[in-house]
Amino acid sequence: MPWFVYSGIDAKGRNVSGEEFGDNQTEVLARVMAGGVSVLDIRVKKGTGIFEAIGNKFQWVSTHELKFLYVNLATLIEAGCTLRASIASLGEQSENPLLKKALLDINSAIASGKSFSESLQAHPNIFSPLFISLVKAGEEGGMLDQILLRYAAFTENQEAIKSRIRGALVLPAIMVLVAVGVVIGLLTYVFPTFMELFKGRESMLPMPTRVVMSISDFLRYQYLNLIGLVICVIVGLWLFLKWEKGWRAFSWFQLRVPLFGTLFRKTYVARFAHTLGSLVKGGVPALRALRITSETIPNTEVKDVIANIQESVERGGTFSIPMQKHKHLFPSMVTLMINVGESTGKIDHMLDKVGEYYDQEVSETISAILTAIEPLLTVVMGTIVLTIAASMFLPLFNISKVLR
Repeated sequence: MPWFVYSGIDAKGRNVSGEEFGDNQTEVLARVMAGGVSVLDIRVKKGTGIFEAIGNKFQWVSTHELKFLYVNLATLIEAGCTLRASIASLGEQSENPLLKKALLDINSAIASGKSFSESLQAHPNIFSPLFISLVKAGEEGGMLDQILLRYAAFTENQEAIKSRIRGALVLPAIMVLVAVGVVIGLLTYVFPTFMELFKGRESMLPMPTRVVMSISDFLRYQYLNLIGLVICVIVGLWLFLKWEKGWRAFSWFQLRVPLFGTLFRKTYVARFAHTLGSLVKGGVPALRALRITSETIPNTEVKDVIANIQESVERGGTFSIPMQKHKHLFPSMVTLMINVGESTGKIDHMLDKVGEYYDQEVSETISAILTAIEPLLTVVMGTIVLTIAASMFLPLFNISKVLR
């Protein structure tokens, strides 16, 4: 959608000008006039169009920026500022162009008569369905500032979990890259240089040496084929994951892969509990809360379990009964806590407890993975280097026969 530049006269007779974001000129004109401005001139802002649209693809709003937006907005509203004044102030102070434009557009939409939650829906690339639903519940319950503070804490917690998971993957990834670099260096430089001693007598070399030599020659002279193969594998995996059945197979594998399967299961349970607990506590109806929770989890198998829970609630049943059928994802302890929460009418409190417990479990699992994977990678790397070294020195044990 393009931006429009307008100029006019406000209700106090002052000359004003500004920018508005909208589908067309008529929509923007109506919105500006609803804000009490008599528009004298309006036109499409120069530079909007395909090039700006392409530029916007490379802009994003970080979780850190959103967290501070929620906290500051809640603080301003709690201090007595109006919603429009708070959003306008934060929009003017924002250093992120994408967020700045979004806040100004939201402020204009509110001025035209839309609610805050309706205005947020025009920016799904910035604000999640979970946040929009909580804002709607906060507007209806008159506790928007509390909702914003609660969501800021929720966002910070989720970001901390993601950071811990990324941290668990960084060290193994670095070790793998170093190992691959060392092996490539040995096979493309050290090994061929050493094998010059036996040039012309390759057929007399031991079998392990000839095998490593073939791999070395492939890396040195057929590297374009190797690069092409890697690209084909990456594209093939991407297409496979874009395929519905392919993603479903990946989701099944993700929950059962050694070491990391446990981490993913606990992470999804923690996200499920935190998200659903925040929505229920915010006053969102159970069925809608379950649907939104499902949208925040990418794993298809977990989505299916949540759909089963949703069907049970829709028929007048409980959350806990469908969970009992999926003990690989929801252990008996979780089911029991949810059941107790339903019986006492404090399911949101129990969901928070489950989320906090599994946050701790995620941290412990990450530590266990790092403890297990470091020696494992060291052994694998050592085995590969030892194999290459052995293939180099085996001919020396029988050098007189090879050089004869």
